[in-house]
Amino acid sequence: MSKIADPKKAARRARVIASDLTVYPDIQKKIAQGIQNDNLFEEIDGIWNEALAYMRQYVEEDILENTNVLEKAFIDIVFANCGDIESHIW
Repeated sequence: MSKIADPKKAARRARVIASDLTVYPDIQKKIAQGIQNDNLFEEIDGIWNEALAYMRQYVEEDILENTNVLEKAFIDIVFANCGDIESHIW
């Protein structure tokens, strides 16, 4: 199986992964805690590493090294769905 070399397709894959992360209740709790405490990426570190590993299975390394498709997808999806969480960062 060849890896995704098209940045648009890689971005779509990233959005799917980011959406999947927001479905699970235990991950939702970590995301909420991370937003409330302004330490989101520390809170989801292990989950984030799994998402990156999954992206590496399907997307060319060049895209991962030279873009921020996963980070952008994650932030777009998480923050779009978590605006109701109380935080001093908003």
